[in-house]
Amino acid sequence: MKLNSNISYIPVKKASNILEHFIVHNRRLSYEAIHIRDSYKRVLAENIISTLDIPAVDSSHMDGYAVKAGDIIHASKQRPAILNLRKDQIRPKGKASLRYALQKQEAYRIVTGGYLPKGADTVVPVEETQSVDKKNEVRVMTALPKGYFVYPKGRDLKKGHGVMKSGRILRPQDIALLNSLYISKVKVFKRPNVAIISTGSELTNNPKDVKSGKVLDTHSNIISKLVEEMGGLPYRMGIIPDDATKIRNKIENAISQSMDLILTLGGSSVGEYDLVDAAINSMGTPKIFFHGIKLDRGRVTGVAISKGKPVIIMPGPIQGAINAFIIFAYPIIKLLSGQKKGKPLTVDAIMSQGWHARKKYPNFTKIVYVNLRIKENRENEAEYITGETETLTTFTKSNGYVIVDERTTHIKAGEKVKVNLLPGLSYVSDQVEIP
Repeated sequence: MKLNSNISYIPVKKASNILEHFIVHNRRLSYEAIHIRDSYKRVLAENIISTLDIPAVDSSHMDGYAVKAGDIIHASKQRPAILNLRKDQIRPKGKASLRYALQKQEAYRIVTGGYLPKGADTVVPVEETQSVDKKNEVRVMTALPKGYFVYPKGRDLKKGHGVMKSGRILRPQDIALLNSLYISKVKVFKRPNVAIISTGSELTNNPKDVKSGKVLDTHSNIISKLVEEMGGLPYRMGIIPDDATKIRNKIENAISQSMDLILTLGGSSVGEYDLVDAAINSMGTPKIFFHGIKLDRGRVTGVAISKGKPVIIMPGPIQGAINAFIIFAYPIIKLLSGQKKGKPLTVDAIMSQGWHARKKYPNFTKIVYVNLRIKENRENEAEYITGETETLTTFTKSNGYVIVDERTTHIKAGEKVKVNLLPGLSYVSDQVEIP
């Protein structure tokens, strides 16, 4: 299928808005109830309301003695307050201490996290006391105010209060809190199924074929891992030769397997023979279709909604493919996984050297890959990484990227930029080397 070389490229922002608007208004999110132990990194599909107070009763912050503040109001090293020590053994959290009401001039031995008996309102640390075992007494050497070293009932969470909202990505600490509420199962959104289709007669998965002129399909594995990091379930559907009918059959196969998003790699050119374009159009008129984006690199990216499923036509060269993934696939996967519209984390940094847009596409949106590092003054510094469209070391040397708008053609050395950190693509060690 020969395309007109006089292509009109659609701006990145306009293309993104059209696609995201369609996804938001047409997505059908489903959820599943899973055991809490399997919920790490899953997206919560319900609001969680606390059914109890945490802690359930007043608890101790220290190993020591639960007392009444009024009994030690005049205590000092010179004149310690002498209290009768309950004979009960030290007890962990539990109902044992709750069954007893502390009497006047009594002390109750307690451990960190232990529940205070009724009537106790203060905890005296062990180091502020002296015990007299034979007399079953304890001497308090310091006057402490009411509530000292007491963790009040409901301080962390109160019964009936909101804990977490739907759309939250569950972290280890979130799971621990749910466990403390005795929640064993939780509703989470099902992860979107993402098909990845590599096109190109030159591609192979067998390293031995390289000697005969084939090219290893490494790019689909990169995209697969990025999909996984975003919360999707990647399905690598193999390599399809340069044949529009076979490409169409593979896309239709992906749709029949209930894939939520289809990503094609390669077979996309504007103004030349475009096999993926031909395959999609042969399936019927797409709901949405645009091919040719004002994105450098990645201008041959295409987006379609075919038979109700979003299809991202990604360039074969790795930089164009990842650029297309960042702009289109990333937000779609977020939306299909039940998350709200989100953007990658950004940090401010200073450009270490001047950058200029390529002369060929200066009025396109540009993605500049950078190496983010920390200077001696703890200021973030970004060094841009150059490379051709097929250069993998552009990504191995970088750990973030800067999105440059259509109107900006250069960035001065020392200028502040916002560096995007995308999970999987970006990794900033907690021991960043200082240059």
